[in-house]
Amino acid sequence: MNTKRWITALLTGALALGMVALPGIAAAKPVAQRFDARAGMITAANRYFKNAPSPVIMAGDLFAAVQAKDADYQIVDVRSAEHYALGHIDGAINIPFATIADDASLAKLDATKTIVVVCYTGETASMTTQVWCMLGYKATALMYGMSGWVADKSIVGIDIWSGIGAGYPTVTTVPRATRTFHAAKIEPQYASTKEAIKGQARAYFARGLAPIITAADVRTIVQTRDSRYQVVSVRQSAAYATGHINGASNIVWTDIADQVTKLDPHKTTIVYCYTGQTGAQAAMFLNLMGYRAYNVMGGMASWNNDAAVGGVAGYDPATVPNLPTVK
Repeated sequence: MNTKRWITALLTGALALGMVALPGIAAAKPVAQRFDARAGMITAANRYFKNAPSPVIMAGDLFAAVQAKDADYQIVDVRSAEHYALGHIDGAINIPFATIADDASLAKLDATKTIVVVCYTGETASMTTQVWCMLGYKATALMYGMSGWVADKSIVGIDIWSGIGAGYPTVTTVPRATRTFHAAKIEPQYASTKEAIKGQARAYFARGLAPIITAADVRTIVQTRDSRYQVVSVRQSAAYATGHINGASNIVWTDIADQVTKLDPHKTTIVYCYTGQTGAQAAMFLNLMGYRAYNVMGGMASWNNDAAVGGVAGYDPATVPNLPTVK
């Protein structure tokens, strides 16, 4: 055998030997690919955002469905058990807000129906809607919650807003474009999108953060130029252009998943919309993604309810229909 043929034979034998597991030596296992929870949740959010969502239902429309005993709806009250007992919409079941991502709570939902979520003023119901829609349910929130159903604190469970905005100033100047940031870190490793959504929601509730911030507190933050915060308007661009909170950037609520890297994950994000409903959905998405976000209670209507700046009249106690409840 010449030298060239000998070397070739040796290499061939070594290759064959390498393909056989030797006794006592375990074959190398393929490296498991880490599930991308961030990408999965963005996809789940956009599946909701990009399909013309109906974020709210009006009290009159829900009452008509209740009267008709419409089997296409399931009503879920996310107030505390104590406040649910004060009085609730006929047929509504109770799943307290902090438990909405628990498996036991999710088992109570009917995936074949439109789930109408009811809270105090609409904000936590909207946050719940965001989580459940990302999980694949069809959900919508009762506009203004029980405050839009009855004008009775002893049934709603909390003080009812007067509906009058604070009259704080707005500006039309647009902040300089911010740089693109790395998205917030999602530390736990999840096996699927649904597990990520549930896990991140539970982590949010475990932190014990208030879901909302008042216009008065935001005013203080804006006046003192507190650099720990960033404000984002999730109203439509035309409304933003007519007037917004000083320093606020603009990301329309249905685009929040696509543009999340415009927000600094190291700052607390303050989100506001028109009346607090869609802002709550955007804020909840950010919290699921590992940001620290608060929704402005009442939205622009609580800051300045002047229609000339793109706001709306917002909540009006005089128009609450005082519909029936049961205990």
